[in-house]
Amino acid sequence: MSEQKQAVRDLETGLGYRQLSRTWAKLEILLGLMAAGVAMLLGQWAFAQPPAIEWGFVVGSLILFILGWYLALAGHRSHLYQSSNESTAYLAEEIRRLKD
Repeated sequence: MSEQKQAVRDLETGLGYRQLSRTWAKLEILLGLMAAGVAMLLGQWAFAQPPAIEWGFVVGSLILFILGWYLALAGHRSHLYQSSNESTAYLAEEIRRLKD
């Protein structure tokens, strides 16, 4: 295992964090964006129905849109946390080297 990966694991263990999965984060982003896209299409369809607007579909599409973007942002946040942990571990390792 490389020094960098070991430093990240030591940092996460020391702080009590659990390891985050990059694959799951990417999947969250993909599923969230897909859900938001489907919600936009569903909302468009609901507003286009003659003679009256289908308000149940409008509300459902709005909720799906919000949840889809929330999921996409959660995946993005996970990527940011991973990058921050890696940068912090690298910085801690460099400080240790300077002390020695």
